[in-house]
Amino acid sequence: MCDVLFYTVVISYNPFPQIANASNSSKLPLWTHLQRKHKSRKMGINDLSFNQNFTSLSMSTDEDHRIFNCDPFGEFYVSSSKDKEKCPTAFLRMLFSTSLTIIVPDTQSSMGNRVLKVMNLKTNMKICELNFPSGIVDLMVNRKRLVVFLEVGQIYIYDLSSIRLVKVVEVNAYKRNGDDAMPNPVIADLSADDSSYLILPISVLNDNSDILNADSTSSQNNSSQPGTPVLRPSDSTVANSLDTLIELTQKNSSSLLSSIEGITLEDLQKDSQGWVLVYDTLNLKPLLVYKAHDTAIARIAISSESKYIATASTKGTIIRVCHLNSDFVVEYGKLKIAQVINLRRGHNVTRISTLRFNSSSTILGCASDSNTIHFFTVHENTQVGNGDRSEQEDDADSTAEEDENGRSSEDLNENLANLLLSKPAEEREREEPASYFSALKKSAKLLNNQYTKRIVKKLPYREYLGNLIWEAPRRSFAFIKLPEYVPSANSRHKNVEIGFGAQGVVMLASYNTGTLYHYRLPKPSSEREECGLLSSNSLCV
Repeated sequence: MCDVLFYTVVISYNPFPQIANASNSSKLPLWTHLQRKHKSRKMGINDLSFNQNFTSLSMSTDEDHRIFNCDPFGEFYVSSSKDKEKCPTAFLRMLFSTSLTIIVPDTQSSMGNRVLKVMNLKTNMKICELNFPSGIVDLMVNRKRLVVFLEVGQIYIYDLSSIRLVKVVEVNAYKRNGDDAMPNPVIADLSADDSSYLILPISVLNDNSDILNADSTSSQNNSSQPGTPVLRPSDSTVANSLDTLIELTQKNSSSLLSSIEGITLEDLQKDSQGWVLVYDTLNLKPLLVYKAHDTAIARIAISSESKYIATASTKGTIIRVCHLNSDFVVEYGKLKIAQVINLRRGHNVTRISTLRFNSSSTILGCASDSNTIHFFTVHENTQVGNGDRSEQEDDADSTAEEDENGRSSEDLNENLANLLLSKPAEEREREEPASYFSALKKSAKLLNNQYTKRIVKKLPYREYLGNLIWEAPRRSFAFIKLPEYVPSANSRHKNVEIGFGAQGVVMLASYNTGTLYHYRLPKPSSEREECGLLSSNSLCV
C-alpha cells in the first residue's frame, strides 16, 4: 500500500528546488517550536539527512518522508497527506540535487527493514528494489557508489550506475541476534566526490573481512542485474601483512609496531582500537591504514574532496583531522599523510554524535551529547582559535561538577607539550618553516636533552611522554548553544545534523524538536564568538 501512496503523491514533485515557491510562512517564534517538541517526538523522527551540497534536507518518520529546500526554506515533497494512509520510512538519501533517491521503508517489524528502493521522483518510477538478508542500519551514496550497512555485520557496495553488486564485506555485527535494543551506530563515512573513499575503523573488521586485500575480480564476477545479494566464499580471505598500507604519524612513530615486520590485523587490534582504514570502493583496494587515537573511534567524517579525514574517540575531548596526500596513489598504490591537526572540543568526556565538513573543506562542525556545537578551521598553518581565554570560554561544555582528576592523557599531553616546546616569539620568527615530519628529529633531540630528562623524572605523568602531541590543539572559533537542549534518552541517537549554506550560514536539523535552525557563522578570528540565530522553521507542521 505504501508503494501506491508513493506514486500518487509524486505528481506534485518539483525537481528544481532552487526555484520552488518556498514561502517563509512556516517561520515561527522560537518558543513555538519548543512547544512542538512533544509533537516531533510523537511523530517519531527516524532520520534526518542533508544532501551532499546542503541544498536540501530529508526527514524520515514513522508516518511519512519529506524533502525540504534549505534556503529559502520550504517543503516541496511529502510522501503522504492527512487523508491518506501513512508511509513510514526508516531512511531517505538524496543524490545532490537530482531526482534520484534511495528509500528504505520502515516495516516496523522485528525482522528489520530489509527492503531498499531506488526511486526517480521526477518520472515517478521505481528503478530498482533490493531485498537484504537482514535489517538495514545505514546507507551512504555518491555519484559512483551505493554502500549499504546491515545489522548482522555486512557491508554491500554497489555500482550506482547499474545497481550492480561489486563487493560484500564482513564486519562485526551492529546488532546481535535476539537483542531487542537498537543497533550500534554505524561508524563510517563515504566521500561525496568521485574518489569514493570509504572510511572505517579497523576495530569493526574480523577474521572474515577481506577488505584489506586488493580485489580486482569482485566487480567482474557479479551479475550485472540487481537482485538479492549473496555472500561469496571468496569474501573471506584476510591479508597476512599490512606493512605497505600502514602510515605512522608523528604521534605513534615510536610505537612498538614501528619495529615489527609483517604487521597483521590482529597486531593492530591488540595495539589500539583507534586505527582507521581508507578503502577505495572504485578499485576495491585499501589505500591507507593509520592510527588516529589511542581509544576507540566514535565518529568519522571525510571532506567532500577526499582531502581531510576527521575522527573523534569515545572520550570526545580531542578531534583529529588527517590531511591526505593523493600524489602517491598512482605510483605507490597508497595514500600518504601530509599533516595531522588536533582540535580541542573541551575537557569533559562526552559522546561525539556528528562531524561534518563544509563544502569547501575549510570548516569542521562538531556536535555532541551536550547542547553546544563547535566549529573549527582545518586548513594548514592557521592560529585561529588559539588565543588565551579563561577556562569558561575555552570549554562551553564545562560544568561546575567537572573533576580535574578526570582529564584524559591527551589533556596532559597538551599541557606538557606546551610547557616543553614553548619558545620566545622572536626565536620562532627566525626559524625557517619546516615540514610536518621534520618535527620527529626535533622531538627526539628534545627528549634526549639532559635538562628535559631532569624535568621528566619529576613529572607524575612521564609515562605519557611517548605519546606527546607536539602541536597544541586548536580551539573552536565559533559555537552554538541550542536553547532546546534536552538530554537524549537514547545514547545511540544523534541530537542534530549539521549543514553549511551559502554566505556563512550554518544549518542545524534537530531530532529533539523537528526544527531546522539557520545561524550566522562568524569569520574565524582569535576570539571565539557565538553564532547568531537567523531563523527557525518547523519540519513537523
